[in-house]
Amino acid sequence: MLYVDLFIVTVALPAIGRDFHASVGLLAWTVTGYVLMIGVLPLGMGRLGDLWGHRAVYLTGLAIFLVASLACGLAPTIWVLLIFRVAQGVGAAMMTPSTLALVTRAFSVEQRGLALGIYGGVSSLGLIAGPLLGGLLVTASSWRWVFLINVPLGVLAIALTLIFIPRERPADESLPVDWWGLLVFALGVLGLLLALTHGALDAWTLAAASLGVAFLLLFGVIERRTPSPLFDLGLLRNRAFMATTLSFLLFSAALFGSQPYWSLFLQNTWGFSPLQGGLAFLPATLLIAALTPASGLIGQAAGSAVGRVAAVGVGLMALGFGAIALILTPQSAYTTSFLPIFLLRGIGIPVFITCGQLVMLASVPASQIGVAAGALGMARNVGTALGVVLLGGVYSQTVAGALPASVATVARAGADQFLNLAPAATHSSLSGVILHGFMALNLTAALCCGVAFLALLALRPRSAAHQQPVAK
Repeated sequence: MLYVDLFIVTVALPAIGRDFHASVGLLAWTVTGYVLMIGVLPLGMGRLGDLWGHRAVYLTGLAIFLVASLACGLAPTIWVLLIFRVAQGVGAAMMTPSTLALVTRAFSVEQRGLALGIYGGVSSLGLIAGPLLGGLLVTASSWRWVFLINVPLGVLAIALTLIFIPRERPADESLPVDWWGLLVFALGVLGLLLALTHGALDAWTLAAASLGVAFLLLFGVIERRTPSPLFDLGLLRNRAFMATTLSFLLFSAALFGSQPYWSLFLQNTWGFSPLQGGLAFLPATLLIAALTPASGLIGQAAGSAVGRVAAVGVGLMALGFGAIALILTPQSAYTTSFLPIFLLRGIGIPVFITCGQLVMLASVPASQIGVAAGALGMARNVGTALGVVLLGGVYSQTVAGALPASVATVARAGADQFLNLAPAATHSSLSGVILHGFMALNLTAALCCGVAFLALLALRPRSAAHQQPVAK
């Protein structure tokens, strides 16, 4: 439910714009507002879970998410929708680290691989299935059901949580919450994310980025002086923790950051309908569902070498992106180009996510599982935002640099959206430019996954395998 909501709304944006007569810039904030909250808050919410109990934080976030989803579905204006979309992001940010922490605490070390395999697979399915589910709901009914569908699911989740998840004793209820650290850190990450999502390199972007860096430096000073820090700065010297955080950020930038552009290529360049475009991802989705339990068991069996197994998973992703960048031609068809890559992706995603989570959670003591889960969630969400901007910029710059001077303005604007709007006489040249830009985008994604591969491969097996006891 959480990860579906990251991309499901993108399919509904045209319908929302028509109903509310909203500009494209205003519509974009239905996605941006949610992304900002799930990028800024998970680390702090994970720490709150460590101190107050993850079940309590999870239920609170779930209730906020449910109410906000209902309000979004019933929103009478675009401004009401935007306000509650941000509130939805706050609830999601509270839930994200707590879900992983609850799963980790519920299972012994011997059972954790399978549990995390299923957890990681469900998360990935949500991200990949978002456009498909959104297309089905918008086509069959109304864009409002993109949000309203969360209400019965949320009520069911609350009931199951109250019945099956026992209350846990907080690590230390006497420890104060580092509210100043939480505020300063949130402002720092918010500044960087606003600079990223703004896209253009102008004075506003530089100011937001500068403020973000300044707040993060101030956060470091606060954490050194507070007796109960929000984030243990010693984790910055933990190689396994840092390597997996970096690898999840780069993996998310490559996979989830490229997702909107793959959809645009399929629909606008190859002429797939929204439903066909969603179904194109189905082979990867089915493989992820089938292989996630096995990937958890493989990671558990790998023991001290689990980091190397995670490297294999992200290495397969690098291979897939690189292959598209090398083999795609104007004569390529879905079955001979995209389908093999989707099958490769369906193997790499569950292996990397499950084994990467095992490395991350084994690198910290049980008292900091919430912080680790929050860092992982933040890396995924910030990485996704970074990827959308980075890969979109690579595509746009490649297309702009290769377009012939004779191409009309409308054709240039169309090419930026993967559409060939040129006169018939220049069709072939403009199609080649669009293809070239898409290949450059995928080559950049391959490089991101390649760096993640090297970061995990550099881990010594013993640092990846240090298992911390977790109380049931």
